[in-house]
Amino acid sequence: MAMIIVFSVIKELLGRKIANDIDYPVFLATSFIAYNMFKAIALKSMDAFNANKGLFVYKQVKPIDTIISRSLIEVLISGVITLIFLFIGWFMGFNIECKNILGVLLGYIWIALFGISLGIFFAVIGFFYENFKNIIKIMFLPLFFLSGLFYTLDSLPKIARDILIYNPVINFMEMIHGNYFYSLDTDYVNYTYMLFWTLIPMFFGLWLYKNSEKKIIMS
Repeated sequence: MAMIIVFSVIKELLGRKIANDIDYPVFLATSFIAYNMFKAIALKSMDAFNANKGLFVYKQVKPIDTIISRSLIEVLISGVITLIFLFIGWFMGFNIECKNILGVLLGYIWIALFGISLGIFFAVIGFFYENFKNIIKIMFLPLFFLSGLFYTLDSLPKIARDILIYNPVINFMEMIHGNYFYSLDTDYVNYTYMLFWTLIPMFFGLWLYKNSEKKIIMS
């Protein structure tokens, strides 16, 4: 909420609008909810093994269960936050009408799966190489400004757009925004590229986990 207020004030001072029919706080809410859910899933999954070592004495509990449970909690939290923001938006008279609710839901579910995919991959590597976690956490700092949370690709110069389109997260943001707001579209979204970024880390993450599960439990 604080982030939405701050960036809304900055946008108001700059006097620029994404589109006349878009209330900027609603635009920010759709962005921050999705991004924070993705970030929380990826980073908290990365620490899941070390944080839950005591549970591994029970044979029923597998290390990957801790990642799944943490991810589900973050999805549920994001769902509650979404309902709260929708109520606040309706109460304050913002335009919260959604163009394609199924497309928006798919975008949120997909970016959550992307977070889980990276989380599993990061968790296994980070368990054996502690410095790897620090590198990933540092990388998320610039990612906040490079992922289209408070702007659209169409509003950027072509040279910046051609570079940022290779960021998979901005594709998810464009998908969510394009399906939520009537005046925006999903022309820049590369679904094949998003699928690649979801499946490849998932494959290698599960492969590494399968070969490391016993070491993780015994350590």
